[in-house]
Amino acid sequence: MAERAVTFLIGKLGSLISQESNFLGGVETQIVSLHDELEWINSFLRDADEKRRRYRRVNVWVSQVRNLAYDAENIIDLFMLEVVQQRQRNIVLRFMGYPKHLFTLHKFGNQIEDIKRRIGEISANKSKYGIETLEAGGTSAHLNDGLARKVRKAAMEDEIDVIGFEKHIEELAILLKQEESRQLVVSIVGMGGIGKSTLVKTVYNRSDVKNTFDSYAWIYVSQEYRVEDLLSGAITQLMRLTYEKKEELETKNVQALRQMLFNYLKERRCLLVFDDVWRREDWDTLKVAFLAQDEGKQQRVVLTTRNVEVAKHADPLTAPYELRPLGDQESFKLFSHKVFQSHVGSEERSYSKKMEDLGRKLVAKCGGLPLAIVVLGGLLSTKEKTPSVWSKVLQSVNWQLNQGPQQCMDILALSYTDLPYYLQSCFLYVGLFPEDHKIHSKKLIRLWVAEDFIQQRGDETMEDVAEEYLEELTERSMIQVASRRSDGGVETCRVHDLLRDLAVSEAKKDKLLEIYGSNCSNSLNRFRRLAIHSNNGTHHISSSSLYHLHSLLCFSKGLHKKLWKGLYVGFNLLRVLDIEDVKHLNSLPKEIGGLVLLKYLNLRGTNVRRTPHSMGNLCNLQTLDLSYTRITHIPKEIWSMQQLRHLYCFYIWSPSSLVKCVANVVNEIGLSCSCPPRIDNLRDLQTLWLHADNWIEGGLDKLTNLRELRIRGDLALHTKALTDSIVKLKKLQVLDLWNQSQNANPLPLVSFSHHVHLYNMNLRGCLEKIPDPMDFPPYLTELRLSCSHLKQDDQPMATLKKLPNLKILILGWNIFEGKEMICSVGGFAKLQILELIGLYNLEDLKVEQGAFPCLKVLTISWCKQLKMLSDGLPYITTLQELNIVNMPEEFNARFQKDKGKDWEKIKHIPSVTISSKPPRD
Repeated sequence: MAERAVTFLIGKLGSLISQESNFLGGVETQIVSLHDELEWINSFLRDADEKRRRYRRVNVWVSQVRNLAYDAENIIDLFMLEVVQQRQRNIVLRFMGYPKHLFTLHKFGNQIEDIKRRIGEISANKSKYGIETLEAGGTSAHLNDGLARKVRKAAMEDEIDVIGFEKHIEELAILLKQEESRQLVVSIVGMGGIGKSTLVKTVYNRSDVKNTFDSYAWIYVSQEYRVEDLLSGAITQLMRLTYEKKEELETKNVQALRQMLFNYLKERRCLLVFDDVWRREDWDTLKVAFLAQDEGKQQRVVLTTRNVEVAKHADPLTAPYELRPLGDQESFKLFSHKVFQSHVGSEERSYSKKMEDLGRKLVAKCGGLPLAIVVLGGLLSTKEKTPSVWSKVLQSVNWQLNQGPQQCMDILALSYTDLPYYLQSCFLYVGLFPEDHKIHSKKLIRLWVAEDFIQQRGDETMEDVAEEYLEELTERSMIQVASRRSDGGVETCRVHDLLRDLAVSEAKKDKLLEIYGSNCSNSLNRFRRLAIHSNNGTHHISSSSLYHLHSLLCFSKGLHKKLWKGLYVGFNLLRVLDIEDVKHLNSLPKEIGGLVLLKYLNLRGTNVRRTPHSMGNLCNLQTLDLSYTRITHIPKEIWSMQQLRHLYCFYIWSPSSLVKCVANVVNEIGLSCSCPPRIDNLRDLQTLWLHADNWIEGGLDKLTNLRELRIRGDLALHTKALTDSIVKLKKLQVLDLWNQSQNANPLPLVSFSHHVHLYNMNLRGCLEKIPDPMDFPPYLTELRLSCSHLKQDDQPMATLKKLPNLKILILGWNIFEGKEMICSVGGFAKLQILELIGLYNLEDLKVEQGAFPCLKVLTISWCKQLKMLSDGLPYITTLQELNIVNMPEEFNARFQKDKGKDWEKIKHIPSVTISSKPPRD
């Protein structure tokens, strides 16, 4: 970590010299000298970082270097803050005799000299205490820094390793499916890292288990939770609520949420999983909140816990499943599977006798814990598979480990120290997120970039480099993939509790971050990043003690108002402010414009209704998220934020309210249609979510770095400018157009044949006809079409089946007004997911034998006129899941087991779900 801090500081000094040389005057020589000395001291840091775990004196020395780098960075940032503020006041600084400028330079020069003096003392200590002569502990770290670039996984989701759990999986599945006259609670017990959640997740996702229940929900509990959050999360999953309906839940209290849940569960058979329950009193709270005392006999409950007393307390009549460590053979099989990233069953053939002996010795150190085995295997998967390399890793493991309950953590710590320094800070950063939190990869990547964790590499964007960093961490099993996009990239991810504990522990040692809400340090001094997980006691936080804070992330929706007192005045060094979903926040004061170093501002889901004009001072802002707020206009200053890379401005209002919203935008900007705002000032934009308005004529075609473009509104008013622009946006990966015009104007479309990066399209609005296959992007993997109003003669499937890379196809809400849809043979070579939603006139769906050779999931919803399923359905042998949602009762009756007229058509499908969403209340 000290190496990363110093490397970053060297880069910052280099930028200061090159970009502000005219402003530095007489201190430029001092800056160059400091830059050179830091490069010299950085050359010793890698070895020192490896020794610090073994020698206390090395740890002290490295900590001194890290603190010096942090202090120097703060000095430079405060200097730049003054520079920016003076420029914003239009102060002319051409004359070096200007008093304010001279004072600033003099103070800065003295501070640089003090840093250089401290470097001299630290350098002397290195020799004085014999740090150079100490042997490094293990030599496993960085044995193969040139990490091979792996091909991105094409699977929709990562395979779950269940080696050693096969017997438990079958037993648990049988237990959950059987009929019981009482409410059943099954507990899975075991130490951290033993695989409790993996076991339950495997059973939870089995189609034969899902078919037993009307609905199901997975509820992460962990050590800290709010009952209302758990209730609203469960209701959202059980009822499959939209974003707008989820917003309504947040207005309800615990009692109202309980009643809503009980009403839903009353007539339904549901499966509830409570993951990671820590205390008996936690179970008592959950039982009262989720399970009615005299009802709910149809419900099945699974809980995972590390405490056997919790399991016995939850259901004394059902013996808990106590998971034991894996045996030697199972452990080695799992290890081999991870090391070689291959299919289970073929790994042993990849070993020589020497390598197998070393592998078994390494696996023995893991004590049969699956998490430790997988992480160690991930570490070795990045290294050369030679006896010399594995022997060095074994030596490192031997001096790292202490036999006993700490053994797993030591294995994890070894894998952390083996990370290249540029990955270490990225891994530690995930410790800011709460336990079991599903992290969206795009958000994590934007945060890493804003924190300056990402190194510029050639012509690649920092976001692309960051995505490769994330892939490296998942390959090493330091971060778990929760879901993948259709193009194979990570969509969401999680961190195992033990790895998160490691990240928090290591980050606190390096003063990288602090968590407010559990085991918080008495003093927040020197911590550079603060995450708030609980509202308890936050009003005691003093802004005067956080002047050095670089990042503030809030995960508590009901944050105490007193925390914000002085926030915008005292936190001058702030780079990241993430207050997503903080509901009591209604406005931002004008003082926020003083946070000129801010790079990331997230107000998504708050009740903020307006933003002050002073936000135009945020000249370093890279990410601005105003989506799903109560904002009705955007200050014109945003159009001049030239550093912006990601701008999200979708509002929560209904389409009818957007007319007023657009009018407010125009009034606020003070421009008429003949003089639109110049969006072409934002040349670095990669992401743009915005309602349609005159800005489209203001240079959208110049934003050639755009990767994701989502526009809603009356697109017909801007047809020419929009089509002319889209043709030129060749780097687009995601395109989402929603025409909310009251007229039946067709969507503005162009030929996308040269958009080779475009993999995801969502087109909502009228189409004159389905475009020719050659006009679609050549590597399109995901397509959503709705409200197209295509006629009977324009069969969409005849065209869409020719898209060679399509994996997901969703056709919804009157895309097709014909009565007959034909799915013929010879196409859809890679299609895995097909959804037909709201095709109100469709009466006959014909599927020919040989159509959909790879289809896994078929969903039919709100197709009220559909008479029956196609006779060709039995020929789709790859189909794993059929979902029938909100269809007429007579249609559903056709699938009754052994009795329904269409039972023979679907009996080969492992998972068949027939459900209806509850009426809107």
